[in-house]
Amino acid sequence: MARLKNYFAPWRLGLLFTAILIPTVVAAGPSVNVAVSAAFNAGPYLLELLETAAEENSTSYFPLLDRIAEGVFVDALTEKDLYEQFLQVLQDDGHVRDAETLSLFKFALSIRSTAPRIQAHYQYYNTSVEAEMMVAQDAVCPVWAYYEGHQYCSPSLERAQQSVSGDNHLRTLPFDRSLGDSESSLILYADIKSPMFNEFHPELSKRARAGEFSYRVRYRPSKSDAQRPLFVHGYGVELALKRTDYIVIDDREADQNVLKPKDDVKPTLAAVDDLKEESPADLKPLSASEVSRLGLSAASFVMSSENPFGTLLKLSQDFPRHSAAIAARNATPEFLTEFRESREMLPPGTNVIWINGVQMDPRTIDAFSLLGHLRHERKLINGLRGVGLSAKEAVTLLSDPIVAKSQVSEDVIRYDYRDDIEGGGVIIWLNDFEKDQRYEEWPTSIQALLQPTYPGQLPPVRRDVHNVVIPVNFADPRDVHLVVESIQVFVKRKIAVRFGLVPTLQDSGSVDQAKVTHYLFNNYGLVTALTYLEDSLSAKKVSSPHKGTFQAIVAERKPREGATLLSFEEVLKSDKYDSMISATKSYLKRLAADRKDAPFFANGAALLRDENWIQLLIARVSKDLEAIQRAIFAEDLEEESWVPQYYLADAITRRNALILPEDPDSIKILDLNELYQKYKAAFDTLLRIPAASESSLEEWATLLLVADFDTEDGRRQLAQIPEFKNKHPEAEVLLLHNGRRADASTAFSATLYGLRNGRDIDSAALRSLLKKWETPVEESSDSELAFAYWQGAQLLGEELRIKEGDTSVLLNGRMIGPIPSSFILEAEDLQQLLSYERKSRIDPVARATLHHDLATRFKEPLDFAILTSLVALSTESDVPEGIYDSGPHVRSNRFENWDTTYSAITVSKSDDPSIQIVAAVDPTTEVAQRWVPILKVLSELNGVNLKLYLNPRELLQELPIKRFYRHILAAEPGFGEDGSLVKPQASFQGVPAEALLNLGMDVPSSWLVAPKESIHDLDNIKLSSLKEGTDVDAIYELEHILIEGHSRDTSTGMPPKGVQLLLGTEKTPHFDDTIIMANLGYFQFKAQPGIWKITLKPGRSENIFNLDSVGGQGYKPKAGDNNNDVALLSFQGKTLFPRLSRKPGHEEDDVLDIGAARPGSARDYISKGLNFASGILSGVKGTPKERQADINIFSVASGHLYERMLNIMMVSVMRHTKHTVKFWFIEQFLSPSFKSLLPHLAKEYNFSYEMVTYKWPHWLRAQREKQREIWGYKILFLDVLFPLSLDKVIFVDADQIVRTDMYDLVSLDLEGAPYGFTPMGDSRTTMEGFRFWKQGYWKSYLRGKPYHISALYVVDLKRFRQLAAGDRLRGQYHTLSADPNSLSNLDQDLPNHMQHVIPIKSLPQEWLWCETWCADEELPAARTIDLCNNPMTKEPKLDRARRQIPEWTVYDDEIAAFERRVAEEQRGAAGEEEEEDEGDDDFEGGEKTGWKDEL
Repeated sequence: MARLKNYFAPWRLGLLFTAILIPTVVAAGPSVNVAVSAAFNAGPYLLELLETAAEENSTSYFPLLDRIAEGVFVDALTEKDLYEQFLQVLQDDGHVRDAETLSLFKFALSIRSTAPRIQAHYQYYNTSVEAEMMVAQDAVCPVWAYYEGHQYCSPSLERAQQSVSGDNHLRTLPFDRSLGDSESSLILYADIKSPMFNEFHPELSKRARAGEFSYRVRYRPSKSDAQRPLFVHGYGVELALKRTDYIVIDDREADQNVLKPKDDVKPTLAAVDDLKEESPADLKPLSASEVSRLGLSAASFVMSSENPFGTLLKLSQDFPRHSAAIAARNATPEFLTEFRESREMLPPGTNVIWINGVQMDPRTIDAFSLLGHLRHERKLINGLRGVGLSAKEAVTLLSDPIVAKSQVSEDVIRYDYRDDIEGGGVIIWLNDFEKDQRYEEWPTSIQALLQPTYPGQLPPVRRDVHNVVIPVNFADPRDVHLVVESIQVFVKRKIAVRFGLVPTLQDSGSVDQAKVTHYLFNNYGLVTALTYLEDSLSAKKVSSPHKGTFQAIVAERKPREGATLLSFEEVLKSDKYDSMISATKSYLKRLAADRKDAPFFANGAALLRDENWIQLLIARVSKDLEAIQRAIFAEDLEEESWVPQYYLADAITRRNALILPEDPDSIKILDLNELYQKYKAAFDTLLRIPAASESSLEEWATLLLVADFDTEDGRRQLAQIPEFKNKHPEAEVLLLHNGRRADASTAFSATLYGLRNGRDIDSAALRSLLKKWETPVEESSDSELAFAYWQGAQLLGEELRIKEGDTSVLLNGRMIGPIPSSFILEAEDLQQLLSYERKSRIDPVARATLHHDLATRFKEPLDFAILTSLVALSTESDVPEGIYDSGPHVRSNRFENWDTTYSAITVSKSDDPSIQIVAAVDPTTEVAQRWVPILKVLSELNGVNLKLYLNPRELLQELPIKRFYRHILAAEPGFGEDGSLVKPQASFQGVPAEALLNLGMDVPSSWLVAPKESIHDLDNIKLSSLKEGTDVDAIYELEHILIEGHSRDTSTGMPPKGVQLLLGTEKTPHFDDTIIMANLGYFQFKAQPGIWKITLKPGRSENIFNLDSVGGQGYKPKAGDNNNDVALLSFQGKTLFPRLSRKPGHEEDDVLDIGAARPGSARDYISKGLNFASGILSGVKGTPKERQADINIFSVASGHLYERMLNIMMVSVMRHTKHTVKFWFIEQFLSPSFKSLLPHLAKEYNFSYEMVTYKWPHWLRAQREKQREIWGYKILFLDVLFPLSLDKVIFVDADQIVRTDMYDLVSLDLEGAPYGFTPMGDSRTTMEGFRFWKQGYWKSYLRGKPYHISALYVVDLKRFRQLAAGDRLRGQYHTLSADPNSLSNLDQDLPNHMQHVIPIKSLPQEWLWCETWCADEELPAARTIDLCNNPMTKEPKLDRARRQIPEWTVYDDEIAAFERRVAEEQRGAAGEEEEEDEGDDDFEGGEKTGWKDEL
């Protein structure tokens, strides 16, 4: 322990961080102190400063590296010195130009936001680079360059050290920053603190700036620096008051202290009006009347104090302690009046935060998410400042209701889907409500549309209301399957939607199939046509018409009256059907449906036909029905009306998919302000057809045409501009030539340049020039000037990523392009584009600008175009979209008129803040406990204005907050007297000494933390039981950061349930594994920062599926995301949306359906063969299959008492078996003392063990009480908690004694059930009144089946996964847990409730005996004895164990003696180590898990 003592000394001597930095006072009595360290070590502080600066200003990275290489920071002796010098350089060199940016830089640095990015560099080097190197040569080159396949250890690059494989080096990694744009790349692997870096960097950066190569720096871990733990911010700690039923504290005393020596100064919150500092012995109970008014009293008390924010913080964080003092107060009349009169549309008790008008998702209220959001907002507001607005005006404009309404507008563009324009006969209608006999019983009155229906149903009315037209390829099996298996089913089930099909014409086969289908439909009827398609699909003869199938169909069908019968060959050659094909082509072209990914049309709205098309259809039809019902109710639709005319009144006859895509999210908006600032000279000199001088802001628009004007296609596109300008003289048009230099100086682009007057071109002159441009004109005298001009302007085209020769259009930031070659946006298309953009984006901004008298700030159309692009971008988030996004960031100003005099706290750090935060909190909620300290820190940042409204509930039924709370966050780094960074920790003083408390962690959803260092029982803290002068100290470890996501099978749109995934690296392909749930396709990996790969596990998953993409850029496919690489660079974790597709021939296969194989059967041999092959394949990939133990036992314990019992249970298991045993534990519930003893216990008793864990998914309803959370872990995650290689596991409660060989339970035949439980005992008759399962609900629900106890059960994990039992249990749990009174005994009630669906094998009663329910006569035969609670006697477990089980005390004494022996050995070893390493204060943790080597 010597090193541990030495390490913590500077921490405890320095100033400690609490939620905020405020004056401290000395408080008597013991304290509770908690810190969290990351599982990876801190990198050099200089790297954190560098990376944080680059996050704020990406252009600063290489200039700052220059300064590092110059030795600017070499004299900094402490972290504080380094920090101060770095800040000075940032400001002196112009990398940080304002106080707001500097403040955000400090905030990011204080939360160590870039530490994971640095660790990712190290992990990549260790796993993907170092493995390829010769160890000796790598050791002599702490800094080396990779260039053209070789390692160079000198900056001159003259002599290669060795050849290196280049695949890993050359690819651009997510953490890379590049200098230069050469196609040749050089990578420098460097410890930037090494003197060698100062030699390499200047030389290599110079050559990169000269264009010789592009230059990237990747960090490698230092071989010489001492390892320093990384203590993190951004989490909360709670001390929750415990219920005391059955609670027993371990009667053995703790005799160590983790955080030594003891500090003299304790940080506490400053004393605030009437909130007493001294610690009460216990909490005073409140009457019902006192509790009922606690919310209003608390809020009014805060506002009446001299320091409302300080009072609010103190009150919320220690609410149980101060509740009695608050209850003695009454709310002031002034507070009550303002509170009740000014909070329009905000229900009392609501907690909400708006940042610049954007309502924040509660899941994003954490330090790391807020940092990203603040950066996004500051960039946006600075952009609007750049066009002449103040920050306040910018937020006012963005939050204007006119703009907000346009951003959430549900107006949908309708297209005339009818085929009247083509002369009819194109659409094959599958049903007709007004003519088909199947609808005869339906009412015909339009009023019937108002009849009530079940949710999701459409009223059955015999009127044409909803029409859906679907383009289908009759030569594509997937489309034919859609028709005969899905759409036909809708028709047969009489869904009140009219379906029509339009054949798409992709090739000759689809053309011929269209002819045959139309012929059969016209002459034999719909049934015959569909039967032909069904038979063709069954015979796999779909790609082209099959004569035999055709003849067989017509031979047995009666033709319609007046039919014109043709032979198979005649149909294919018929002029009539050639005309039909021509009309179909015209129809498809008119509606831009002549491509493979064509949309479908629901009531004229173009919708994406992807895997979610049915949901899109239902949503569209439901919304249209609501609108039609409103119109009928308002008498806007008359009885004789043709209903579809209601939504087709303004329908567009022609559709251009580039302008009006079926997926509005695919519209691309560029930041015109950023472009303009970067290429101002180009924008200000581009050839322009100016807007009419008499036009005004509300009419303005700026269109930029980028094309190669020296090509015919480019000139054809340019020729549309004069006609467009003729219709819209108020629009400004900018022209950018995007072609190579023509061979002749007579190029059109040169002549066009000569047409200018200044920079302006006359539209009529352009038209005239284009008309006469048939042969080259005489050589232009301006050709050289023109070439130079266009060459300079083309830099803008490169920035827009428009390739040379491509055509694109930019309208007020809306990007169209690249436009396909030979395709022209005609003047009509440009007008449609302008009309759409005006309605969607331009007009609302213009009206809001005029409303706020801001029009005079914008002098030209381009100024206004920049504004509209920024407003459009204001709704976008930097977070990748996914299936849980609530939509765009629509802004609100609903709070503008709320009074602030008596019910709100206002804090401002700037005259014109770019961040305006408005929050409403109920001070008597746990949400307020978490949010208030966060808001306090945000309010300390420059450029932030905060208005905090108190919004309590008026009546409370119970004490609203039953916990003490601290949140660890600071606005800037803190340093101790020695100049080192202060280590953050939560500190609780003044906690009632007699209260029984449970310590819990409130961490970001992507964190997995577990206790690492503490000798105290953190589940049962009672300060009065501590020795005098002792504090409760604990260190938790951030063990994992999650990579999680939601997968889908793109073939079906459904989750690929049961698919098994692997997470790995080049060095270790199988680092972790998991299974994809049916619940939302969810999966989860436990990882650390780094570069990872996700693959399918060899076996059925890999045989059936392809992993097309891990979906790292969002739910919807994006260019460049078709890979399986994952970069974890942030404390926020990583959310993925993997897309899987089925391999040919496996379209119907189920990963989970491996069938039931009888031992010795053919299927059994095949299964074994596949398993063997899978094992071989896994071995080839570096993952030899681990041999399983004979007995695998899973248990969970929390608190020292239950861990004591758990030790006894394990020893009892080992006493009764000769088989190999492995124990599995959920790590986050175990204490550090248990985990430290476990290796010794395992060695002594010859068992193995493994820690497992799983983060409770954010979408699954959580349990607030720890005991219920543990129950959830026992049953909800059995399919994902253990490695996929584990076949069977037995759960044994910690408080059991085993008297049998548990291998008997392993070998027990479960008869096809996924698990086996023991029924509750029924033999102790005195407990009959307590047997709830034999009464009321349970008696009727079980229908004779037994109710089982969850203290012991065996799980066949393979069968469990095959049945998707975990998915079913989670789904049912989520449904039932919506009622807080259900699932009283979660781990028992849930499987018993589901046993009609998921069978339970009832184990023989001998497998579990419990005194509460079982007769004494059954005890001798008991295989296990459980200390289950007795609701009649409530006898403590320790007393019952000693009385009831003779061997319990023997085991207990034996283990206690063993613990003493281990402690003595450790004390002796520690003494020797202290003598050897005296003065060495490096930190050394205990034994690490396998990933440590990986990092």
